[in-house]
Amino acid sequence: MKLFVDVGNTALKWRFRHGERVEQGGCRHGRDWPAVIGTLLKDGQPIESIWIASVAGPSADAEIAGLLTDRTGVTPCFYYSCAQDFGVRSCYPEPRKLGVDRWVAMIEGHQRFGASIIIDCGSALTIDAVDGEGEFLGGYIVPGLGMLRTALLRDTSDVHIEPATARPALGRSTGECVHNGLLRMSVAFVTEVVVELRQVLEDTCKVLVTGGDAPKLTGAFQFEFLHMPDLVLDGLERVAARQQ
Repeated sequence: MKLFVDVGNTALKWRFRHGERVEQGGCRHGRDWPAVIGTLLKDGQPIESIWIASVAGPSADAEIAGLLTDRTGVTPCFYYSCAQDFGVRSCYPEPRKLGVDRWVAMIEGHQRFGASIIIDCGSALTIDAVDGEGEFLGGYIVPGLGMLRTALLRDTSDVHIEPATARPALGRSTGECVHNGLLRMSVAFVTEVVVELRQVLEDTCKVLVTGGDAPKLTGAFQFEFLHMPDLVLDGLERVAARQQ
């Protein structure tokens, strides 16, 4: 059984692979790593290899690696961003500083579709563009919905966020106004960038959407897209398969 782990800023996702069979393990929020790893390995399946894409930082990576090694007897392999891989070339002067989740998502997107726009709706909302030749053109990073909500409510009293419709309209309570406003602002930003990038890339290039908040945003998108919730794990599996 092979284990693949995507360690994000606020959540950890994983999957198991046994031959052609894939078992999506789930998602666990928080940075109580012993508890998270305990959840991940609760079934006690024997593990032959572990691959990790992590943006949690060196100290967290070391703790996660130690916990996994202690529990499975397998030393995890970490994959980090680099200058070039699988035909994708980074535009970062220091490629290692590009978040590896964004990097493997770009690799997977380019390998499957060529030119692509990748939108990751996580704790941060990121948009990255790769052209048909594999050049990473650059990207945007802004706060995600959760960060925006926290920033707005931090110095605001007696506001309760309320659920909104998939297509946000004028709110009829303060909480609804906040929720709909943040959602509309995020959707407007994404839409503007997609329109701009489609003037640079092929106008038929795929727009790939991933991340935990994707379902909250995609209902309001007015452009075609593919929802690929496991894009990062797919990319990690791809690079790990070559290494193995």
